[in-house]
Amino acid sequence: MHLSDYPEDCAAVYLSAIASQQYTVSGVYEIWPRQGKPMKVWCDMETDGGGWTVFQKRGDFTPQEDFYRTWLEYKRGFGDLHQQFWLGNDRLSMLSNQDLYELRVDMEDFDGQKRFAQYSSFRVSNEQDKYRLSLGLYTKGDAGDSLTLHNGMHFSTKDQDNGQHSNSCAQRFNGAWWYISCHSSNLNGGYLGGEHPDIYAAGMSWYTFRGYYYSLKISEMKIRPGWFKA
Repeated sequence: MHLSDYPEDCAAVYLSAIASQQYTVSGVYEIWPRQGKPMKVWCDMETDGGGWTVFQKRGDFTPQEDFYRTWLEYKRGFGDLHQQFWLGNDRLSMLSNQDLYELRVDMEDFDGQKRFAQYSSFRVSNEQDKYRLSLGLYTKGDAGDSLTLHNGMHFSTKDQDNGQHSNSCAQRFNGAWWYISCHSSNLNGGYLGGEHPDIYAAGMSWYTFRGYYYSLKISEMKIRPGWFKA
């Protein structure tokens, strides 16, 4: 890693700022991945030392961003980087393959309980391979592990079912994810505002945190190089 005016991710943005004795705050920054064009991303410069490139962010905003989207929309990305967004599967694939990244998932429920889950590595393949998820070990966190089940799975949307269930998991559970048959997490599911006792597993859920009948308030998915030290 060399410091540059053209940082390849939020970790490089952070370290370049520190080297030039500038203060870093969370916000939108421009990065220059090793492959592809420059892009704007949301950088989390506070959590666990900062330097996180955020690729998914959801919260209690009005109006709510619709995450029940098509394959093309998830490929390109959508939303507002300052509020709710999916960065885009093409960008996520490009970023996650340029270094060895760890994954952190931050969540909060409507009671103000905050939890997180962290994984030793995270990578998403290209569109030809249906953005297959490659996930390392669950290393730390208090949310529990609700993502390892999805390791090795292709991404699915409402108009492209790549899961192993006979029916479309994306359509059944109102989301887009690395579904198997079907899920233990569904962070792109419906924003159902907390408990939904009559609706099974279609909300924004992380099973080991609040189960299948609870839709979370906030989720953020973010990556950072494994070598990073704040």
